[in-house]
Amino acid sequence: MSIHPFTSDASLLTFAKSFFRDRVSGFRKDIKICMRGNEKRDHAYFPALITCIGFVDLLSGLHAGTIQQHGLEDLKKYAARFMNSKHYSPIHLTILYECFRHKLAHLSAPYLVFDTLTKAKAFGGHQRRRVTWTVYASKRSPPIDIIDYSTPQPFKRSLRPWPISYNCRVKISVRSFQIDIIKSIYGPSGYLHHLKMDRAARERFARCMVDIYPP
Repeated sequence: MSIHPFTSDASLLTFAKSFFRDRVSGFRKDIKICMRGNEKRDHAYFPALITCIGFVDLLSGLHAGTIQQHGLEDLKKYAARFMNSKHYSPIHLTILYECFRHKLAHLSAPYLVFDTLTKAKAFGGHQRRRVTWTVYASKRSPPIDIIDYSTPQPFKRSLRPWPISYNCRVKISVRSFQIDIIKSIYGPSGYLHHLKMDRAARERFARCMVDIYPP
């Protein structure tokens, strides 16, 4: 294994600091624009959320050593190591990835109700849920909250062609999610510190940089 084309560990770490400074600056700018309310106090929740998911997805790929073939399992490993495992448990991340990431990327908005049975492989071992959502611009704790209901809840207000129900609501704070993602890089036990301490992590980072910046 090698950190080529970096000429030394020091040069890799110097570049990594600049790389994260640049990416985090752009990340903060994009979220700030999305969260700037209009005259009706509306916000661009979904562009902000997909930006957050995309950024932490990048970080999980860097940690895994591939930005071409990484996925949900790599995101779980990244979150388990660098984020609060109570707030970002496997079920939280699976809902985030399957219910929001794919739907926002391909359909521009998540389903009004997401049936976890449609992704049985990803949700294997978890109870079946019919998930609806609420997204907030403000800081909230926990950043991703899962509320299960003992009986189906009917929708009273929303555009729909016929009556439908849900038994789970996921509440997401974009602002708190953003803060936690940045903390996962710069925290005392964050990813940047891990790069400094772990040779194998630097090798994986170098592989990803070759993809991003073909020499």
